[in-house]
Amino acid sequence: MMNQEEKNYKLFTQNSDGGITERESTQEELGRIFFHEGNREWDNVHMALPDPVWERIYENGYLLYEGYTVDHKAFGAGRSFYRDGMVHLEGIFGLKGLLCGREYYSNGMIRFEGLFRLNQAYGPNYPEYGIWYDRNGRMLFRGKIKVIRSSLGWPRVHEPEGFGSVPDTVLRNGHMIMWEDARRLISAASDDRIVRE
Repeated sequence: MMNQEEKNYKLFTQNSDGGITERESTQEELGRIFFHEGNREWDNVHMALPDPVWERIYENGYLLYEGYTVDHKAFGAGRSFYRDGMVHLEGIFGLKGLLCGREYYSNGMIRFEGLFRLNQAYGPNYPEYGIWYDRNGRMLFRGKIKVIRSSLGWPRVHEPEGFGSVPDTVLRNGHMIMWEDARRLISAASDDRIVRE
């Protein structure tokens, strides 16, 4: 049986042009990247996954997501789709949705590209820094996004004005890694490591 140190990992990083690169890595290399003083390579690393699986997730005959998953839930590089097959979100998915990438209007034009903040409260992850476009592709705003919470706690973009509420994703809780999933997966990995030792 392969031990934890020999396991391959998929390392997802963001390029200077905003694109996502994935490559194989080992636990030893990850340790050097994340813990070596003076090494700033980790600034662009968004996640490292053990044993990622590439799959397509369907619901009622419609493709919802294709990309890397953990426990059959979007986690890693991937794309989610509107019911008509147009791309809705693409980039790196993590807890509660997209962490880095693009959100599209239903007409196929980019709505927002940039970084999303991991939402530790009610609602999906929300835009934090990037570029907002109108439905015709004209840039409306570039920079840091300011978010407030609605009366129900759902994130709403305060600045730039006109961005509006953070839209719900086509992926539901059953298709995204949520906090309870993360706790369960971390607990299972810890139990697995104890059994091997």
